[in-house]
Amino acid sequence: MRRVEHDWLRKMLWGCTFDDFLISPGWGVAVSRKDISLVSRFSQNIPLNIPLVSANMDTITGARMAITVAKKGGIGIIHRYLSNDDQCKKVEEVKREENFIIEKPYSIFPDATVGEAKNIMLKNKVGGLVVVDELGKLVGILTERDVRYCSGTELIQDRMTKVPNLITAKSSEISLAEVKKLMDDHRLEKLPIVDDDFCLKGLITSRDVENLEKFPLANKDKKGQLLVGAAIGATGDYLERSADLIKAGADVIVLDIANAQSNIAEKAVAEFRKRFPDMELVVGNIVLPGAVKVFNRHGVNGFKVGLGPGSACTTRKNTGIGIPQAQAVYSCSMNSEFPICADGGIKRDGSIAEALILGGSSVMIGGMFAGTDETPGLVFPDSDGKKVKAFRGMASREAMYEKLHAEEADNPYETSSRISPEGIERKVEYRGSVVPIINDMMGHLASTISYMGAMSLQEAKEMFMAHPTEYLIKLSESAKRESWDR
Repeated sequence: MRRVEHDWLRKMLWGCTFDDFLISPGWGVAVSRKDISLVSRFSQNIPLNIPLVSANMDTITGARMAITVAKKGGIGIIHRYLSNDDQCKKVEEVKREENFIIEKPYSIFPDATVGEAKNIMLKNKVGGLVVVDELGKLVGILTERDVRYCSGTELIQDRMTKVPNLITAKSSEISLAEVKKLMDDHRLEKLPIVDDDFCLKGLITSRDVENLEKFPLANKDKKGQLLVGAAIGATGDYLERSADLIKAGADVIVLDIANAQSNIAEKAVAEFRKRFPDMELVVGNIVLPGAVKVFNRHGVNGFKVGLGPGSACTTRKNTGIGIPQAQAVYSCSMNSEFPICADGGIKRDGSIAEALILGGSSVMIGGMFAGTDETPGLVFPDSDGKKVKAFRGMASREAMYEKLHAEEADNPYETSSRISPEGIERKVEYRGSVVPIINDMMGHLASTISYMGAMSLQEAKEMFMAHPTEYLIKLSESAKRESWDR
């Protein structure tokens, strides 16, 4: 972008947010929006097939939401208002959800009891176990059907399907086509992978094979597992928690505090990078270009931008502090060599496109996912009998109590009562699955790109930044009413 256009855009965005603008259309070239690529990045080394990130909020992203968003092509960030063990278990649940080859399937010895097997299957939410001997050699396989009606004292070796009757594959390099043929020919649900000595090397399930075709955009690592991130703080046991999360399989750590442009955050990032030099790290939340420059020196791989724009956040109202989100996203992105995640301020689908066009590589969604099946928490009736779920900001008093409780702090209720909250808790209407919401969001984003005359998100961003004066329209108050009042 030429300097004169950068200055024009910077001044145009000063003090403004997404609802202050529209994007002018270009000459459309797409035949179908299905042909439009939405590929982007969450951070330097974390790709996205769609630019959506589910927020690390305790009423938004647990394992179920992270799994769903990753299957659609984005990534979920597991919130940190949990004990270390519970947060790690959620990361592990996401990583085990989908594999081409499960490298460490749940197993049991043949002299164990059916009761033990049922407990393992129930605890880990699996429908079967591989049976191995003390040397790790495959001796059989046990499924729910094998133990459904028998007593818990029977031995596994008397109920399992034994090796002579098992179909196995002897190469971890087996292709998807070969797996599908074997499973179809022999009506298999599970295919053990063994080496030449018949030692167990992995397991392929029919469910995982089906998912490969059902979710073609699923966001996965090199092993075929879904990508997932996890949030940490900047004080206390954050380094020990990070070590546990990395061991559990987290692909990216998000150091997340309300105001990361601080000595506390800089020290935490420096200590993290010293201990984990190769681990992907995203830092937030920031809104100042100067903070980008500081953290770039510490080897950060990406940034989360936003201070107070979220629908459950009251920081601006309670403190008078903040920067409008359009201004913050643009100014930070112009100073960062790594991806920016626009966190907050997304109140309609069109705002997603604006956040990305103005410099974001992804958007973090909280409130627009609230009330869905995939969010943590129960559906319950409100006073009028309508189905609702709880949604709250992470600086609400209720969320702070949960954090202190998870950390086993002394008198968490009393401590949280003394903290001035900067978030609210409210009931939101139950909305069913998040999947149709994601589909609509990405369909509308593809339409924006098509209207602009591009074939990919990256192309649309480049077109905008090359000629911002041709695309960005600042709205008068009457134009806002014409655009948003419905």
